[in-house]
Amino acid sequence: MKAGRARAATLVLLCLSLVACSSQQSRTPEDGPHTPAEINAELGMRYMQQGNLDVALKKLKRALEQDPDLAMAHHYMALLYERYDSTEEAERHFRKALSITPDDPSLKNNYGVFLCGQQRYQEAVDIFLAVAKSPYYSRPEEAYENAGLCALRIPDTASAEAYLRLALKFDPLRPVSLFQMARLSYEQGRYFPARGFLQRFERVSPHSAESLLLAVKVEHELENEQTVANYMKMLQDSYPGSAELNEARKVIR
Repeated sequence: MKAGRARAATLVLLCLSLVACSSQQSRTPEDGPHTPAEINAELGMRYMQQGNLDVALKKLKRALEQDPDLAMAHHYMALLYERYDSTEEAERHFRKALSITPDDPSLKNNYGVFLCGQQRYQEAVDIFLAVAKSPYYSRPEEAYENAGLCALRIPDTASAEAYLRLALKFDPLRPVSLFQMARLSYEQGRYFPARGFLQRFERVSPHSAESLLLAVKVEHELENEQTVANYMKMLQDSYPGSAELNEARKVIR
């Protein structure tokens, strides 16, 4: 069985944006696997994380043979079938896991990531919001950020902004939320707030070509040409020949 190339590209995008809790169930650290099925499920996840998908599949199948109602095995199997581009099988295992442990927030978060990747945006947003409000989930900022990123794909910018602000309320140092708020502020013509979000972004994350381009655009609108020149140099030095550099040159002409 081979993973589809198109799906692999989508998964890379999701890993860079939506936050998946791919290796955690709602278990305490001291729990650990106890039964043979749990041990095989955990081994399957480890092999999947290492990119050894065929061995992971064997371990997870064995876990489900040993315990057909083991939620974590269905959860991990769903993630594995996503990697294989088998969306129907992935959804089947997600739903089975949710039928066994409907209140597992990490499972629900990953199902939301799956739905967003399938362009079922509103369903995903609703799940992320439920996860964020769950008393069993210790990272509401991740769920709110996921809700914001998925809302942007609807597109519903007003809701996206509200969710991203909530993410930053819980964790003011989230680089993805800071960058997206800077981008939204720029697109709305609010250049000073855009600058503020970018400055906060710079304190917690190295620049990408995309963030440097946005910084050039913001400072150009604020007529701060020295800062524009500084960002242009950073863009040229770090990302020569990039599409972002070419676009930045057009902006400042």
